[in-house]
Amino acid sequence: MVVEMDDATQKQVQEMFSDLIDDVTIHLFIEEINCLYCNDVKDMVDQLAELSDKVSVQEHKGSLDAADAKEMGIERTPALVLHGKKPYNVKFYGIPAGHEFGALVGSIVDVSKGTTPLPQDVVEDIASIDKPINIKVFVTPQCPYCPNMTRLGAQAAIINPLISSEMIESLEFQEETAKYEVFGVPKTILNETTSIEGLSPIEMFVEKLFEAVGN
Repeated sequence: MVVEMDDATQKQVQEMFSDLIDDVTIHLFIEEINCLYCNDVKDMVDQLAELSDKVSVQEHKGSLDAADAKEMGIERTPALVLHGKKPYNVKFYGIPAGHEFGALVGSIVDVSKGTTPLPQDVVEDIASIDKPINIKVFVTPQCPYCPNMTRLGAQAAIINPLISSEMIESLEFQEETAKYEVFGVPKTILNETTSIEGLSPIEMFVEKLFEAVGN
């Protein structure tokens, strides 16, 4: 899968990146073997970094047993982790192509700002959660509804450091797709126990977060 941004897309991304505040580091985890889209993901983020001096790529190449992979909790490759002023737990597993490209760009902006466009009452509810939550959002590049769930997960992780979010490209990671019985996307798994089928309204998403921690 060759990832190329045409002039119109580059211009649109540059306009979005004009809102960047703090520098963003895209941590790129790749392996040289058994990683179908590692080179394509590298090409994608390198192109993004060329569009703003506030965006840089730090490449991590090697085993998932390496110290840096373990420190950031990387479980599969290719993987992206977005860090802004703080080391946010915002991850993308697989290639964020198609509709998911917009979710990646939007999340870079959110991470740079350190804030989200969510309503204040929603922000306060998410910030009040006092137990860890892991959010897995299964997606495909062709799914028009998936990016909104990806963004919601990432925004929750930006608001609350106890929350980690993962976009998982379901076509690339078939074992995980089967394990979590993903028959349609988006499908969101919270703390391995709570699931959301399809695109969720913000209010339901918050309810599911509290359900996942037993509150």
